[in-house]
Amino acid sequence: MALMSRSGAIITFTSDFGTTDHYVAVMKAAALAHCSGATLIDVTHAIAPADILAGAFVLERAVVALMPATVHVAVVDPGVGTDRRLLVVQVNNQLIVCPDNGLITWVWRRYRCTARVLSWRPPQYSNTFHGRDIMAPVAGMLAGGQPWEQLTSGPIEPRLLDIDLVNPAQTREGQVIHIDHFGNCTTNILADSLSGQLVAVKDQLVGPVRRTYADVEIGEALALVGSSNLLEIAVRGGSAANALGIGIGDRVRLG
Repeated sequence: MALMSRSGAIITFTSDFGTTDHYVAVMKAAALAHCSGATLIDVTHAIAPADILAGAFVLERAVVALMPATVHVAVVDPGVGTDRRLLVVQVNNQLIVCPDNGLITWVWRRYRCTARVLSWRPPQYSNTFHGRDIMAPVAGMLAGGQPWEQLTSGPIEPRLLDIDLVNPAQTREGQVIHIDHFGNCTTNILADSLSGQLVAVKDQLVGPVRRTYADVEIGEALALVGSSNLLEIAVRGGSAANALGIGIGDRVRLG
């Protein structure tokens, strides 16, 4: 094993592993074994088990926030050990290592990407922990400067979830794709061309698109453009998911 140390290298981790077990720590150790100088950033390990859509949304937010040359490890992988492929995806001069199960969907929908099949394998590896044995070591190699072409074959078209961006100039209906810790409900509706429209979710009128949470009274529902430049449904000082009974996939209409 060639140990590399590159000043300024960044590796992020997104998973559904939680933080009560050893999984996150040993995955980080596997990355550091190949790039000892890397800075490690936890995006989150609180994705609900096997929630690929939530993982896809959070991964895209990490890509937006991080600088060029960052390597992302994303492991929400209910098909681990099957014949599903592993990927390395290039986007915004960053690299993402993840399973080919739709986890790359939201990054792929929003940005220009190139995907290759991750072909590198160690001599021995677990059939239940590819994050530790394959994906994290590859992230370390990439962060250390190894060309991705040496670890991959391709290019290929990845598997994507059945979800896409909605342009309000072209269609009047979208859906809830993510619910955050506060109960704010992010939709797949782009903020472009949103000006004065009325918003309804599950046939409940929320009102016009507002600028800030403070534009309504405490406890009142509102629609606004969130930090992801997508339409969100919120409740000032509360949870829109709870107050309005909103769930992933619920329809949102513009009037």
